[in-house]
Amino acid sequence: MASAPPTGGLPPKTWTRDNNREFFISTEPSLLSVKAVNAAFDSDFVYWQKKPFSEDVLWQMLHGALSFGVYRWTQTESVNESTIPCSENTEQIGLARMVTDGCTFAYLSDVYVLPEYQGSGLGKWLVACVAETFSKENMPYLRRIMLLTDDERMQAFYTKMFGVKVVGREERKDIGRDLVFMCARPHAQPSLDPKRLL
Repeated sequence: MASAPPTGGLPPKTWTRDNNREFFISTEPSLLSVKAVNAAFDSDFVYWQKKPFSEDVLWQMLHGALSFGVYRWTQTESVNESTIPCSENTEQIGLARMVTDGCTFAYLSDVYVLPEYQGSGLGKWLVACVAETFSKENMPYLRRIMLLTDDERMQAFYTKMFGVKVVGREERKDIGRDLVFMCARPHAQPSLDPKRLL
């Protein structure tokens, strides 16, 4: 499949943590792994997706949005400042998709970190990178940001990160949970620096 440019013409960006170089987050489309995301979608912990997509459909989903991948270096002993990440030396372990026009609208979807990598702040860091990208400095014309969640703890977190509030509820008998719809007209709160959240 051909490589696609990131949504809205935003240049790809990569984030690393000074205290742990084992992981990084990137919006580089060529790093996205359809197979890794489909394996996550086929697992029980991704409760909102009951089965994987065809690879063509998932490829379009990932490349038709601004996708933030969470990656682990698989060859850490050879990683240095000049190492170029690729499918041979990385493994995708998480994702956040922002369906956006790259300017005025954003819908956060499919946020996960594989269970075996949870508990080390990767999910918080992932959402902080999304929040930085959609900050007032980077997206001054953003008019609306939206998301769905079922977790009250995550509702408070998303409120802190994006300024969203609950505006509606959706009964989802197919997944056995009720979801809340959260929405905001952004930039009412100060921008967050993801490094301060680590």
